[in-house]
Amino acid sequence: MKIAVTGSIGSGKSMVCQYLARKGYSLFDCDEENRKLLEKGEEGYLAIREAFPECFDGEELNKKKLASIVFDDEKEKRKLEGICHPLILKRLIERKEDPLFAEVPLLFEAGWEKYFDHDLLVVTDYDLLMERLQERGLSLEEAKERFSRQMSVEEKIKRADKIIYNNGSLDELYERVDEWLEELKC
Repeated sequence: MKIAVTGSIGSGKSMVCQYLARKGYSLFDCDEENRKLLEKGEEGYLAIREAFPECFDGEELNKKKLASIVFDDEKEKRKLEGICHPLILKRLIERKEDPLFAEVPLLFEAGWEKYFDHDLLVVTDYDLLMERLQERGLSLEEAKERFSRQMSVEEKIKRADKIIYNNGSLDELYERVDEWLEELKC
């Protein structure tokens, strides 16, 4: 059984996944897999070198330069996602643990729901989300900009199997996760 954990930036999806890992569950982290794919000599690195040669300083991928190219250009963003997403998905599908929880920030945006038996959407009130993102070092304007570029929470709620609201303490979040695990019979 493969189970996706998703949510907007700052919603607490990583906290849920860290908790699941501490409980002994197998975890797949899409962002971490993406980082591995961008290491020198890896498939993603080689494909990006071909598609975005201007983003390399010698042998080193300049991630800030790449981000600046794709951040404001939807066509370039789709080109990058067309390289990375299939490679990450291939690695996910190869994993055979049962159950396997996967932290998938762009689950609905990428259309990956079909690869999972269940999904969990972690939702946080907007003001609290902005506060958390500022605690991470973003300005309020940067936090609003990043949030605005994601699929709306309302749309995600319509598509999610299970929703956990993360507006309280960590203990409250963990209690909700434990209840969800009981529902899943994990």
